[in-house]
Order: sequence, then structure tokens, then C-alpha cells
Amino acid sequence: MPKAAKPKANNAKSSSNPLDARSPNARKKSAASKGSKGSKETTSSSNRDPDPTSASEHNATPAENTQTVSNPPPATRPDDDLNYLLHVMDVLTSNPMITRLLSVPPSLTFDQLHQALQSAFGWSNSHMHSFRVEIDNPSGSQEPSFPKTVLTLQSPHSLEESGLGREIVDESKWTLRDVIEKEEWEGQLVVSKADLQITYEYDMGDGWEHQIQLLGRAEKGLHAALTGLPEKKAQKVLCVSGEGHPCAEDCGSEPGWEELKKAFTKPKGDRESKKWYKNVCANGDRKGLDPWKWDLMDVNAALEKIKA
Repeated sequence: MPKAAKPKANNAKSSSNPLDARSPNARKKSAASKGSKGSKETTSSSNRDPDPTSASEHNATPAENTQTVSNPPPATRPDDDLNYLLHVMDVLTSNPMITRLLSVPPSLTFDQLHQALQSAFGWSNSHMHSFRVEIDNPSGSQEPSFPKTVLTLQSPHSLEESGLGREIVDESKWTLRDVIEKEEWEGQLVVSKADLQITYEYDMGDGWEHQIQLLGRAEKGLHAALTGLPEKKAQKVLCVSGEGHPCAEDCGSEPGWEELKKAFTKPKGDRESKKWYKNVCANGDRKGLDPWKWDLMDVNAALEKIKA
């Protein structure tokens, strides 16, 4: 398995598969359905006149000074062409944990990031998904606290009210820069980039959660070095390294995935599970399953289709 050295960082559709497509383990339980979560925030901004005593400042109505979270705020820092380095982990997997290290431009929208994650992790894009942005330790508090959800993003055709009055925003209108470089959420400061957590959940039934960690910025020339092309012609979204074979669709979450791996790693493994994976599973393989095997070149060939 080709694996590139970890680069230095300078600081930085929705239809589920038919029931009979589920694995034998998954069919033993009903698919859990998680309600969509969301959050709604408003940020106030004053449209001040150059003259501080201007009547327009004193007579502005609340509606004029309120911007909803459905549209992202302007970037709070100057544009930077250096890519973000994102370490992404499928946290329900182990031995090995499925991970990918991605280099992506700050201008990448969350719908494009969804496409990238589908390609990088070998999913078949056959279930709903969402992104959740959380702040751990808001405003530098020393008191123990649970992460606070400040933003939830979904695809345009999946947008809906959660029933709790919280808004789910259009992922195609927000870029990574909009989220990562934002210094304040709902009046609370992001003291450290390490306190900002982004989670990508795919398949609300099996509940595959991918934690996205910002490592920093990719060094200039990384993509040229890895692709052999001039930097301006090199693909913008790139997988640098990773570990683990793509997880099987509709296998029944973590327990089903573990049972499926056992079926292929033990000489007398469950024949029914093997047959299902080879012939029915949406992202299965007729050659079988090696939990450690994956192909970096195949992943990058798929990522090259994303025009960021």
C-alpha cells in the first residue's frame, strides 16, 4: 500500500438501500433512525454611519441589525492559498481504525467536503449525512463542559426543521474557511482551533461518525511533489495517507463490521456474510475483504473529480 510521508504543518442522495441489501447481522435489528439535529444562531451587526451621531444608527430596527446563520459571515481573516490538512477518523472502527489524511483548499464547500469524504472512505453515497460543528471549552472556560453544537449543515434537498426550532443550514453555502477562521460563535470566543470540532455523520441508521481534526496548513508545493505536476495544475483535493479498508455499507454499524471482518479473517468464517459482502453490499468486493487493504492511488483518482 503506497503511503506518503506525513507533511509538515505550518500552524496552521436520500435513499437508503433496500432492506434485503443489509447484511445478515444488520437484518437482526431494526435500523435506528436518528433525528436530524440542528442549531440556529443569529449574529448582530451594526451598519454604522461614518458619523457616530447619525440618525440611521439610532433608528435602526432589530431586523436591520440581525443576520441569521443560514448565510455564512464574511471570512474573518485574509485569504490564504495554503491548503488545510485534515485528519479524519471513522471513530466506530478499530483494528484498524479507518483514517485518512486530506489536503483540501480553505474555499472547499461542505458539500464538496462530503464528496471528498465519500471518495476517501469508499462509501457509496446512498444515505443521508450531516456535518456538526461544536465548540469544546467555549470562551476558554476552565470548568468541565460538554461540547456545544453551534452549527449543523446538510445538503439542500435534505434541509428541514428539527422540530426544536433549530435551523439546519445549506452545506453548499459554507466553506471550510467560513467555519475554521470564525473567531466567535453565539457570542463565545474560539480560544484555540483545537477547541473547534467538526463531525461528519453518514447513514443515520448505522451512525458512522467521522471526526475531522485540523492539523494545520500544507506546505507550498506538497501537491506538486505528490502528483508530479506543476502546483497550478495539480489536483486541489488530495489524500496524503491513511489506514484501513473502507467499511461496508449497511453492515449493521460497529458490531456488524466486526463480525464481517471475522468472517473473512477466520478460515471457517460465516459463509452467508461473505456471500452478502461479495454479491449484495453496495460497496462490496467480489475478491473478498482484507481489513487493512486500501489503495491511495484509487482514492486520489476519485478525489481528482472534485473541482474545488
